[in-house]
Amino acid sequence: MATGVEVRTVAEQRLPGGVPLWVHPEWASRFPWLAQGTTGSGGGDAPFDLGLSGAQPVGAALDRWRALLAATEMHAVAHARQVHAADIWIHREAGPPGILVMDGFDGHVTDRPCLLLSVGVADCVPVSVVDPETRAVALVHAGWRGTAAGIVERAIHRLVESWQATPERLWLHCGPAICGACYEVGPEVHAAIHPDRPIPSTNTPIDVRAGIAERALGMGLPAEHVSVSTHCTRCGESDFFSHRAGSKARQMGVLGIRDALS
Repeated sequence: MATGVEVRTVAEQRLPGGVPLWVHPEWASRFPWLAQGTTGSGGGDAPFDLGLSGAQPVGAALDRWRALLAATEMHAVAHARQVHAADIWIHREAGPPGILVMDGFDGHVTDRPCLLLSVGVADCVPVSVVDPETRAVALVHAGWRGTAAGIVERAIHRLVESWQATPERLWLHCGPAICGACYEVGPEVHAAIHPDRPIPSTNTPIDVRAGIAERALGMGLPAEHVSVSTHCTRCGESDFFSHRAGSKARQMGVLGIRDALS
């Protein structure tokens, strides 16, 4: 990375139980009041597909959403049709129990307990940002377009503006996504992610998560507070869905505040 700072890597661990939820083990210990992680593909004949716009029966998908709510001990979940942009919704109220599906947002911010934020991914990066002092959290869907549009920086600004957070106390994690070795893209993607660097003339791999981490460090987050998952959605026998590998299914990055303070 251009910053000269080596970003920490973290291997999420799957929680026991029927819901394939992979959590950041350090955050689980440090922030027990958080519900956090990324769902996986699961096993067996019925993958844990949470997509609501594919060919699978909607009823089956909703049953999995309800199982996810029960596993995370949340009352409601907020989701949105994502458009690979940088618009973020601030949830001022937890809302009624159930599944809220919004339109046209790629990020969510809240400090309301019992509301599980979610973003759908299948190679793109689920990025979680946490302010431990105010217990406000942000979750964004960061593909290359959203990253280039500054969605991660915008999420950080929302926490700073609305909750008076300082970058020095924020924590950021890039969850399971396609890795820098697997994500081969054209010059336009390199130009969008790293406009200040030489642009390759042919398709070349790029590490979007490293680019996100670099942007977070540039905004003042401490290096020890920024981490990147070791899991790639594309490599080998992955535990996650990958769009580039031909899957139309979706896993969810999730982040929420538990009801009981601890």
